[in-house]
Amino acid sequence: MSLEQADLSLQENTEQSFSLQQYVTDVMDGTADFSFGAIVDCICEQVTGQWDAQKKTILHILALSVFAGIFVKFAGTIGDGDLGETGFFVVFLLLFSLVFSGFLGVYAVAEKALENLIGFMKALIPSFSLTLCYGGKMQSSLAFYEAMLLAMGLLSMAMKYFLMPGVEIYFFLSVINQMAGHRFSKMVDLIGSILRMSIRILFAAMIGYQGIQGLLVPVMDRVRNNAVWNVAKGMPGVGNTAGSVMDTVYGSGLLIKSAVGVGGVIAIVILCLYPMMKVFLFTFLYRVAGAVAQPVSDHRIVMVLQSAATSGKLMLGYLLASGLMFLLSIVIVLVSTNLGS
Repeated sequence: MSLEQADLSLQENTEQSFSLQQYVTDVMDGTADFSFGAIVDCICEQVTGQWDAQKKTILHILALSVFAGIFVKFAGTIGDGDLGETGFFVVFLLLFSLVFSGFLGVYAVAEKALENLIGFMKALIPSFSLTLCYGGKMQSSLAFYEAMLLAMGLLSMAMKYFLMPGVEIYFFLSVINQMAGHRFSKMVDLIGSILRMSIRILFAAMIGYQGIQGLLVPVMDRVRNNAVWNVAKGMPGVGNTAGSVMDTVYGSGLLIKSAVGVGGVIAIVILCLYPMMKVFLFTFLYRVAGAVAQPVSDHRIVMVLQSAATSGKLMLGYLLASGLMFLLSIVIVLVSTNLGS
């Protein structure tokens, strides 16, 4: 059973040295050891690195927010009343360029993370389905393979053609809404609601389908396996030997299946964790920037910062839902095929 493609996909797209092939081998040898402390250390490094990368941008945004407030509240009292509004729009464009640059960066991170997750699952699914066959779960293997192909297809199309472009539309329309005097506020709310509900519906549908499969299909495998076991054990002369051999092979298959499944879960966590930390930090910093700027700046500036944070929150939800969709699917298969084995 080859896990090289899954390992290649994992190592190309993460900074962790985790090897699925090596993990399964260590489990079979009884020497498996995975350090979650290493992941925590890497999370701290990611947070520190992202803070260092975003610190200057956030400080520039806060400075421009203060200047925008000054132009609006004080410049108009010095001379021409239009001077303050003109100065505000100049500062607003400068601030928007900074916010837009940060948004594009985190958008690329989220988009790449989703592509990496789907690519890893494409490499993992054939091997994991094969391990189900090792454990005598033929129907479960077929059902899981079909469900995962459906999930990957739907998720890939939804993210590429609807959800991620929808976040871009939501962000730009939110900015335009501030410039146009809130004439598009209802449209912004509608798009935000659609984007949030779409991923929830997709997540609930796929997990519900996988859960129903997990309740029914393993029972079919169990009935078929019991019939084969009873026939083998009832054979005159060699029944006990055949039964012992089949029990050993079956138990080994369960161990291999669990090792690959748990290794896949760890790999999914690694793939999703670092991009999620980057998106989360972007969302948090822009929300903090909006809260700090509110007392001293114009409300339009504050709402642009909050729109960027809301867009980041949407992308964070997509990453979390996509990772949980595949992770829970594997866990449901592992649990359902182990019950009554």
